Amino acid sequence: MSLVKKSTTAAVFSLLVSVVVLTLKTKAYYATNSVAVLSDALETVVNVITAIIALYAVKLAAEPADENHPYGHGKMEYFSAAFEGGMIFFAALSILYQAIKSFFFVSNIQNLSSGFIYLGAATLLNLVTGIFLIYSGKINRSEALKASGKHILTDVMTTLGVGVGLVLVSLTGIRWIDSFVGLMMGVWLGFEAYKILRHNSGALLDETDLAALKNISQVIEKNRTLGIVDIHHLRMIRSGNFHHIDAHMVVPFFWDVEKAHSVAHEFELNVVKDYHCDGEFAFHMDPCQQLYCKVCALPECPVRKQAFVAERAFTKDHLIKGPRYTV
Repeated sequence: MSLVKKSTTAAVFSLLVSVVVLTLKTKAYYATNSVAVLSDALETVVNVITAIIALYAVKLAAEPADENHPYGHGKMEYFSAAFEGGMIFFAALSILYQAIKSFFFVSNIQNLSSGFIYLGAATLLNLVTGIFLIYSGKINRSEALKASGKHILTDVMTTLGVGVGLVLVSLTGIRWIDSFVGLMMGVWLGFEAYKILRHNSGALLDETDLAALKNISQVIEKNRTLGIVDIHHLRMIRSGNFHHIDAHMVVPFFWDVEKAHSVAHEFELNVVKDYHCDGEFAFHMDPCQQLYCKVCALPECPVRKQAFVAERAFTKDHLIKGPRYTV
């Protein structure tokens, strides 16, 4: 099964489970009349909406590049995940409103045993689904699935919090505990929404991905080839699972175009093969200068002016900066 089909299957599964969980939590609310349970159910409404959006995003992101989208449609996954973060934020505001209001209008909590059964079933379903989506997102390299999985695991934590609150209400008879739990849920969800929005808005703006940059530096170092004297000014555009990377490559100035292209092309194939995402390279060729002699390991150089000392390391910090003539 292709990555696209696997991602789509995972998104459909997430949607179906979200509908079932929403049904269970709605039943739990009508059984208990708990504000905290209502807050939890409101969050699950967001889960259903975002599951639909994630399904659409996964399908659209898989579309190939075209004239209007030369880098493909992969950024749709970041947009989907960022939208999900926004939905979670508004759910948090709604939960905070309901919780604060309930401090002044205390609800009559009832039938807790039925509520525990419904919430327990919903929590178990969400736990399995959240772990599955995060795993699928990593395997299929889908930001939309990973964001949905993290959101659902957050839902698990809030449902557990609701359960603890109901237990305390049952043991102590203090009903405002239910409102306090709802308030804490709203704050927690707001914080989680910020993290999702921060990560995916950064991806939409092509913010440097330090993990991806570290990986590409390791792969470049692993596949370094004689004649590739230096690589610098490396830049990356992330489009979902596809990364476009451009950089300046320094090669011996006496190489002809055919030789330079052949070496660069083979180097690119090896790097892309070892890189953790699909991608392509675009190299701007720079001719070497005398200052590079100390870091050039080419054994038979007819124009060498200085003795070779050591090759420069292709670390992530050095790759994104300008040319460097020392080790």
